[in-house]
Amino acid sequence: MWANDARMVYQYRELLRNLILRDLRMKYKGSTIGFFWSLLHPLTMAVVYTVAFQYILRIEIPFFPLFLLSGLLPWMFFAQAVSAATAAVADNGNLVRKVAFPRIVLPMGAIGAQFVQFLLMYLVVFPLALLIGVGLSPALLALVPVIVLHTLFTIGLGLALSTAYVYLRDTRHLLEVALQIWFWLTPILYDVSRVPERLLPLLRLNPMTYFVTAYQQIVVDHRVPGLISMTVIVAVTLTALTIGVSVFGRHQRRFAEFV
Repeated sequence: MWANDARMVYQYRELLRNLILRDLRMKYKGSTIGFFWSLLHPLTMAVVYTVAFQYILRIEIPFFPLFLLSGLLPWMFFAQAVSAATAAVADNGNLVRKVAFPRIVLPMGAIGAQFVQFLLMYLVVFPLALLIGVGLSPALLALVPVIVLHTLFTIGLGLALSTAYVYLRDTRHLLEVALQIWFWLTPILYDVSRVPERLLPLLRLNPMTYFVTAYQQIVVDHRVPGLISMTVIVAVTLTALTIGVSVFGRHQRRFAEFV
């Protein structure tokens, strides 16, 4: 199943590339500083949260700006990519109804555009690590598999939600609410070690806890995620991807009837 979809995406890689470029051009069309607006947003959030949590609430987390950005940027990629993928099929109704091509390319293109931005934005983490004295380490190589798995997890969820949105237009609104709640249930602004014991099971049920914590461990602690964490990450990724590809593949032939 995966092999067939991967082959189809590869065959239509030029279309996928054009969809990614289209989304990037549309996002920055008419903008004076272009991509830097996307970088300004997380940096502004990092400043605001640093002031609020370290200087007002007095929550002591070592190297908090780096801790925050190393987890916040992956979260922003995930949230924005899933949101974009959810609407990708329904918002391209003319293409779906009139042109023959694998529909999976549409959500993949939406996620791909967000992925490009994420990679560019995450580069700011490295000079920040040097600036505040954390430095760089060989553990950063572990970012590669974590980013790959994180992206595949996002694709799986995006495919399932894009299918749901074709049939139920409330999906987008429900997702917005869910992402707001999900953000606060993910240890981005706080350290897992500070979470009360009775709430830890709730965090452990959250797949993004493992992804965000992995980024923070690699960048801030110079530590490769443990075997248990990576096993969970691989398991939730394979589960999400299997469900997403299966659901999308089963329903894509009917998309033209509803969009």
